[in-house]
Amino acid sequence: MRYKIIIILILIFAMFFIINSNSNKKISPTLMIGFMLLASYIIGDFFETLKLPKITGYIISGLLFGPYILKFYSVETVKGLSFLNSMALAFIAFNAGAELRKKDLIKNIRVITFLTIGVTVFVYLGVTLSIYFLSEIIPFMKFLPISAKIGVASIFGVISVARSPSSTIAIINETGAKGSYTNAILSSTIVTDVLIIILFAITISTGEILIKSSKSFNPQFIFYLVVEILLAFFIGFVLGYFILFLMNMVKVEFSILIIALGFFVIKFSHFLGNYIVETYEISLNLEPLLICMAAGFTVQNFSKQGEIFLKRMEKVSIPIFLTFFSITGASINLNTLAQGWFIGVIAFLSRILTIYAGSFISGKMAGAIESITKWGWMGFITQAGVSLGLLSEVLRRFPEFGTKIQTILIATITINQIVGPILLKYGLTLSKETRNERSVSKKS
Repeated sequence: MRYKIIIILILIFAMFFIINSNSNKKISPTLMIGFMLLASYIIGDFFETLKLPKITGYIISGLLFGPYILKFYSVETVKGLSFLNSMALAFIAFNAGAELRKKDLIKNIRVITFLTIGVTVFVYLGVTLSIYFLSEIIPFMKFLPISAKIGVASIFGVISVARSPSSTIAIINETGAKGSYTNAILSSTIVTDVLIIILFAITISTGEILIKSSKSFNPQFIFYLVVEILLAFFIGFVLGYFILFLMNMVKVEFSILIIALGFFVIKFSHFLGNYIVETYEISLNLEPLLICMAAGFTVQNFSKQGEIFLKRMEKVSIPIFLTFFSITGASINLNTLAQGWFIGVIAFLSRILTIYAGSFISGKMAGAIESITKWGWMGFITQAGVSLGLLSEVLRRFPEFGTKIQTILIATITINQIVGPILLKYGLTLSKETRNERSVSKKS
């Protein structure tokens, strides 16, 4: 480890020298990526020696060297790398879909259903009520009418429901966790990722009616939402068979195949959505992550290549996770965090308490094993890309106070993203399903 510490110190010194010898104090994106990957990898290893998740190290590394602390790279440079984050999310969505096995879903359907619905209801109602009752101390909500306060509070509630499949998969891969606890946490997290898209669409449309009293309910949005989801699943099903064809017949290099397809799905989804709007004046937004999840699910459950697909994904996952979580850390705006920290902390505490209550009660009702009822809540704390994506839509729909909602929720999401992976790793350890815990059990 001491050699790695020496290397990171040399890298930091070299970066200081390059930046200070450069007249405009800027570095190229290529140099930034190289430094980011090396620094995050070493810091991730250091966090592992402290028995903390590597991805927490990646996030802290991105934050430390990002635009708000050591300022090795600017906000503009980080934004310019957002396409890498999009491709990483597509990769993670392929992986998430492939982790859902029909036999496990059928075997644990009762537990997964109760956990998903129970935690969703508790968190949604709990955070909504918390924000509503705190509205008198939230400046932009203080003078709103009661209906508007309910609408704004429900937006906080629905975004609090969102989780992070990317963090969950990264921790499971890192720890080599397997078992009932792992399956329940991962399956519920992925199903919630699909459910949140529907719940958010309903909440944001209802919120517009409550906040902007002049607006009326348009039932067409439900029809378009169902079409969007079904179309995404259908395209993902076709894409899954296309991946199988390329794996079996064309023998394409796997890492190139997945990255290229992820990039294509993102661009195709945006192109098709824009084309339908411009040609038919119909607002139809395909969700690329749903397409990738459906493709991964198809490969896993409708072929004999599922486990091979997952093993190949795992082999190329380290640079993907490094890139994604490092850029996530570098994207954390400390100025925004400072502005919204107080209400953000309250929202975080409200969320964590309702997750605990929801997972405990629904786990008991489903007859889940003890590890799920006692420690299941630890697996549901993480938040990341999906939540931030939903926030951008809130900003678009409510320009008058969307920024203020965003400021508070970014503070909450940041805390969840740092604390969540640590709790998940601890929960997996307590359930004795990590690679290390299983090997200890075998020896004893």
